[in-house]
Amino acid sequence: MKSHLVRKTAVGLLLACLTSFAACGTEALQNAAVDAGVVVTFPGGAVTREDVARELNRMPPALRENFSSGPGRDELARSIRDKRLLIADARQRGFDSDPEIRRQVAELEERLIVQALLAAEEKAAGSASDAELRTYFDARREEFAQPERVRVRRILATVPQGASPADRAKARARAEKWAARARHGEDLAKLARDGDGPERTRDGDLGLLARGQDGEDLRLMEAAFALREVGKPAVVECRDGVAVLALLEKREKRLPAFEE
Repeated sequence: MKSHLVRKTAVGLLLACLTSFAACGTEALQNAAVDAGVVVTFPGGAVTREDVARELNRMPPALRENFSSGPGRDELARSIRDKRLLIADARQRGFDSDPEIRRQVAELEERLIVQALLAAEEKAAGSASDAELRTYFDARREEFAQPERVRVRRILATVPQGASPADRAKARARAEKWAARARHGEDLAKLARDGDGPERTRDGDLGLLARGQDGEDLRLMEAAFALREVGKPAVVECRDGVAVLALLEKREKRLPAFEE
């Protein structure tokens, strides 16, 4: 209960800070650019009648009545504004680049795409029976397959383009030293913070990788998919220099069941 109250208080204080810039009349629902369909404004955006209507349509009918007009509708508009302010603040702090969040977003996107495809095919073919849908699915099952993916940690020693052999040797020496320290029990996540790549802010976590991604580093991908033992460091050459790679998670290619 105490942690819940602390969290609720923290969110309230954050919203108070975020919305303070929108004072001076821009919060007044009745005065907010009615002709433009704007219900409430905030720094960097606005909530429109269309936004409110869309949110209302998502509600159960019994709950919808409480927010369809008057103060209830204004309250709903403010809640939409508050949510967008929180999202903007979270993005500014970099939470949207968190590997775990990106993984969940990618999986959700895959499910939605499959659902949209099936819905479109069903609409085009008319009302199809379960047997017909299963036949269609079985014939195209590979299209719905989730490819083999790996999640790795990287500690990068950068080697600039055109660097001398001596510079590359220095980078390899750095990487070999990190690998040796890891083999002697030091935490790879902490060691990764000494690396040169942007992933150092995420303890070296590169997130889930799949072959065929745009702009992929072929040498890095080949080395990542060759890793077999979780947590065991390996020194590899990659496009940006010399790196220590360690496998965090491996997901084999998966063919979903029809019921999914």
